[in-house]
Amino acid sequence: IRDEASEAIGALRTRGWRVGVLSGDDPRVVEVVGARLGIEPALTFGGCDPEAKLRVVREHLGDRPVVMVGDGVNDAAALAAASVGIAVHGGAEASMAAADVYLGAPGLLPVLELIDASRRTMGVIRRNLAFSLLYNLLAATLAISGVLSPLIAAILMPISSLTVLASSVRVRTFGGR
Repeated sequence: IRDEASEAIGALRTRGWRVGVLSGDDPRVVEVVGARLGIEPALTFGGCDPEAKLRVVREHLGDRPVVMVGDGVNDAAALAAASVGIAVHGGAEASMAAADVYLGAPGLLPVLELIDASRRTMGVIRRNLAFSLLYNLLAATLAISGVLSPLIAAILMPISSLTVLASSVRVRTFGGR
């Protein structure tokens, strides 16, 4: 068990995530590891071949998005099937090719950093969409009502895009704040 595993799993739970283990290792060993990490037994799967991992991921996809973290060739199919597949540092080429994301740093804490950065990114996207919608509604309303000439409204449109671009560039969603 990695040193940061308990901390990372606790932090994921605090963020509302359900955490499970899919492993090809002996089911008894996986059960003990899951218990030590506080993972509920229903989400602890040992003795899994690639097809079993794929089946578990697909079964859970109906409930909610599934994030799969893996590093082996036997994880490739499950990584590809998950809502988001994350290959980790030192992983097999097949897992890296199948995953949506590759983490270059070892351990589980980079997974937390990725999730937090993804949430910040979605916040920036939502804010920019809201700003753009408000700006365009205001400019269109003023142009339609005759307060603003259509030529001036057309000139202001690229300024809206530049403002959204500047807003996106100034916020550091990945690599710290």
